[in-house]
Amino acid sequence: MGNISNLIGQNQSYIKPSGVDYNTTTNKNLLPAGWMDGYIESAEIRDTKSGTGQYIYIVWRTLDGQHICHDHINVKNDNPVAVDIGLRTLNTIARALGLESIDDTSQLYGREIAVRLAIEEGGEWPSRNVIKAYAKTSTVHPKRAGDLDKIRHQVRGDGTRNQQAAFQPATQAGIDPADIPF
Repeated sequence: MGNISNLIGQNQSYIKPSGVDYNTTTNKNLLPAGWMDGYIESAEIRDTKSGTGQYIYIVWRTLDGQHICHDHINVKNDNPVAVDIGLRTLNTIARALGLESIDDTSQLYGREIAVRLAIEEGGEWPSRNVIKAYAKTSTVHPKRAGDLDKIRHQVRGDGTRNQQAAFQPATQAGIDPADIPF
């Protein structure tokens, strides 16, 4: 756990959302580029190698648990551009999770969030997945839904029940995303 508000103060009115490219994957099989749902497995504050700054180290895992990707979000750095990018990314994460602010890294643990992955060609290093952006998850997952009966037992136009609706994007399942309680 780490108290973020001590690092960035109480002003959490960050600028526009942006992604960060400092990620790796621990799985030899790269995920395809594009949006993917997953969850934040861990988040902690670490010191930079130079010792003059700090960043939030995030481990993001796919919902199936098979792949992980890491992100480094600068929150204290000699380079103001790095801090600006980091704070915008943190703001994007907060909004995607439905939080007004993030005061401690423990607020991120286990929270589901979508990421836009890209593949970074490695050159002398192996290619890896990188997180380019964060967003609210797009899929309705039964363990998150507040009203499972509404989702699982949605009636189709022909009167039959749609048992698969819980595993489809909300818009395909006929659910207004604004009605989802997360």
